[in-house]
Amino acid sequence: MSIYTLVQLFEVVLFAAVLGYGILAHLPSLALLGGGLLVGKAILNILAPEGGTVFRRSVFAYAVAGIYVVVGVLLIHVVT
Repeated sequence: MSIYTLVQLFEVVLFAAVLGYGILAHLPSLALLGGGLLVGKAILNILAPEGGTVFRRSVFAYAVAGIYVVVGVLLIHVVT
């Protein structure tokens, strides 16, 4: 198993822990952050067959995830 794969697995475990803690602690913004990080990681890996650098894919993936989190937090504040 390569170092890159181990780092990705560690990131997924860490991001899932943030999501789980946000849910268990009743902190919806933190849960959205954890979910957003997982969305970013998923998009990053989905784009892998398309080619391009990891940096380019990361910027795009985490930008989409950031939009997801910001919209979610805004919805939380509007609804509550």
